[in-house]
Amino acid sequence: MATPTIKDAIDALYPPRPGAFRRRLRRSGSLSSQGSFRENAPSNFGAPSLPTTPTLSFGASSRRKPKSRFSELLLEHGERDLHQDWAACASSSLLSEGNSAAGGVNGSCQMKQMEGRVRLCSQSIVFEPRQSSRGIIRIPFRHMATAPFVGSAYSGGSGANPKATFAVAAGGDVSFGNGAHGAGSNSPGMAVVLRCNRHIVMKKDNAIGPYEYHQTQVEFRFAFLHSSPAAMLALAQRLHEAEAATKKAASVSFAPGVAFDASAPPIIPLPSNDNAREEIVEKLLSPAVDRPFDTTNFLTVQEQPLTPNLRCSIQTPLLEQRGCAILTEHCLYFQPMVGSGQSMDSSAGKRSKAGSSGKAHAWQLEEMRAVARRHDGMKDRGLEIYLAHHQSSLLLTFESTEVRERVIGLISQHASATKTVPLPCYTDRSFVESALELWQAGQIDNFEYLLCLNAAAGRSFHDLSRYPVFPWVLSSYGERDDDDDDLPEKLDLANPGVFRDLSKPIGYLTDERFEYFQKRYDGMVQQQKSNASQHHLDAPFMYGTHYSAPGYVLFYLLRVMPEHMLCLQNGKFDVPDRRESISFNISLTSHSTPFIFVGSVFHSIDATYKSVLQNPADVKELIPEMFDPDCFDFLINSMGLQLGNLQTGHRVNDVILPVWAKSAKHFLRQNRAALESDYCTKNLPGWIDLIFGVSSRGAGAKEARNLFHPVSYFGPTDIEAFDNPDDKARAELQATEFGIVPDQLFAKAHPGKNESIGWSDSGALLTRDRLRESYGMRHSERFRAPVLNEQLSGFDEAPHRSGEELSGTNPFD
Repeated sequence: MATPTIKDAIDALYPPRPGAFRRRLRRSGSLSSQGSFRENAPSNFGAPSLPTTPTLSFGASSRRKPKSRFSELLLEHGERDLHQDWAACASSSLLSEGNSAAGGVNGSCQMKQMEGRVRLCSQSIVFEPRQSSRGIIRIPFRHMATAPFVGSAYSGGSGANPKATFAVAAGGDVSFGNGAHGAGSNSPGMAVVLRCNRHIVMKKDNAIGPYEYHQTQVEFRFAFLHSSPAAMLALAQRLHEAEAATKKAASVSFAPGVAFDASAPPIIPLPSNDNAREEIVEKLLSPAVDRPFDTTNFLTVQEQPLTPNLRCSIQTPLLEQRGCAILTEHCLYFQPMVGSGQSMDSSAGKRSKAGSSGKAHAWQLEEMRAVARRHDGMKDRGLEIYLAHHQSSLLLTFESTEVRERVIGLISQHASATKTVPLPCYTDRSFVESALELWQAGQIDNFEYLLCLNAAAGRSFHDLSRYPVFPWVLSSYGERDDDDDDLPEKLDLANPGVFRDLSKPIGYLTDERFEYFQKRYDGMVQQQKSNASQHHLDAPFMYGTHYSAPGYVLFYLLRVMPEHMLCLQNGKFDVPDRRESISFNISLTSHSTPFIFVGSVFHSIDATYKSVLQNPADVKELIPEMFDPDCFDFLINSMGLQLGNLQTGHRVNDVILPVWAKSAKHFLRQNRAALESDYCTKNLPGWIDLIFGVSSRGAGAKEARNLFHPVSYFGPTDIEAFDNPDDKARAELQATEFGIVPDQLFAKAHPGKNESIGWSDSGALLTRDRLRESYGMRHSERFRAPVLNEQLSGFDEAPHRSGEELSGTNPFD
């Protein structure tokens, strides 16, 4: 029988439900004009904020400021916000009369004294106008004609000096704290001048939509209103210099000789190995990152820290919030990094220490329902914490695996102190054993069991590269057509013919298409035999795309995560029903590896499934939201996004549903009923073998026709095997963007629902290389409080000084 702790742990695995959360707030009257849904919603969707609703936040109170429209999702992949912005008045003008102002007289190319805030980022300068109808302007350093310089605040005025610079601190260190730019030291009539040949406009008319790229020579001038521009200019010149010195094309070469249909996930170009820029950024951010935790934020004065200050980050899709964590016997606290160095904007009246206005977030241990080990890219150092009452989970990444393991131990020890059953860990063998028992006993359904397996195999709603994967379960999703009256108005789940064959991978469902895959695979085998190279990346494969990847996840979630899709696709929504083929090769070894961009916008369930059956570059499975009626928002265009028109002329709006679905919520209920049907229950073990079991990799995958490109099987040890840093970075990036096969959970064929399994058999059933033993406990002792490592002894008794600095890779030593 499922204990309350285990049942709570399974309930905590449900997908984030922003729509249901919003409706509950409205019914309770909590959602008013003074607070926005984005400020309170789970962090997985919409604005990239911390999940503040299930936490307690502390910090200095201040007057409410206008909500910024800026988000790091507006930046390029890998670019960082330096957490510094200044009040400024911006103007712009065309550098020559021959250029055409694409934005018009009042557009971004010809602004007239517009107030806003200018923000410095690691690869660009961003200006956010105060007027929300005006678009946010981003000016990348690589598109600047010259380095930023000081000049007249008025367009066409005298005094422009491209060679003028401001002094930096002795020794060449970049700092916001030197005396050259204190409050009141700004020169009247002077401004920072940027000359560029390309800039980007985003969120025009305060609407989420494709970015505007202006290919014209424009001069921008930013007159600082309350402070000197010296700090911003000195660092901007250094970043521009680093960009110019290391500028190189991404390692992508197009190969027109190999054609694939364009429906695979987008591959983000590899960022250049810009060590100079990274050194500048790290030096700038280090004061805020190393700022000790402010213990005045503790809930009670009696609380004592169990750990030193721990450098860590909170991960959400495509984003991270760096900061510092500390654990007590009652709460886990996180202090975000909100500034770098010292703020010099005198509009606040005085200098303020970096991050001093930031709030500390607290998660009470009694609200924690489970934990799980997670990856940070290809590094095994993440920890996900699941909370009660369907609150959004929390994904933390630490500096090392050792720190993560010790934090898990302390949380498990103290969170279990008030419970009769210890805190479960999803990635422990004991949890998988218990989940299998509960599923066979009928105490959890198929949907919940698949959530358990995904969690145990390293999948998380916070990680688009390892998003939970679910199967297509029906064989047809026909939509209503005025010319076709033969489609059934009701879904007959008693008819086995309406279901997909769950024993076969997506690519093997139709013989005609698999013939293409098999022919290509045989050709690779012959090529490998005749080639002297035996690199493991040259191993033959059947499918050049994966069943789960960031592009596929956002393909489904476009209507609730549009900014994430724009970030992933360089500011564009895709063409609604693209037909042409696009292909390119990315070289990881001496041989080229084919990858393909994402194809069309998600506009129809039936069209998507037909692509899955027919398109040789499309083998994607589903996501859990497809089976949760409370998540119906992702099928509805509630934001009014302009997604374009189909070739038939029809506007893409809400997702077109099957003929038997009365509404989006009804479709999800019916899809869930199909997943819970007797047919799926009987055949689900076959699909589990393909994704989590014996047919997911190696000889079993080859026999099951389930073999993907070698990059999809990468793990931390594979990445470390690369000697060249560029090759290592390239391999890690492509693995996370291409799609990663889940960790293997089962070493034998998954048992059926009515097949009895003894504990002696379960030991051989589960793999030992991926799943952890529950801190060394025997099976009969599963879910007992873990025995902590001897090296941890003393940390829960010895208080740690509030001013202790962060240092070293292992703060426990």
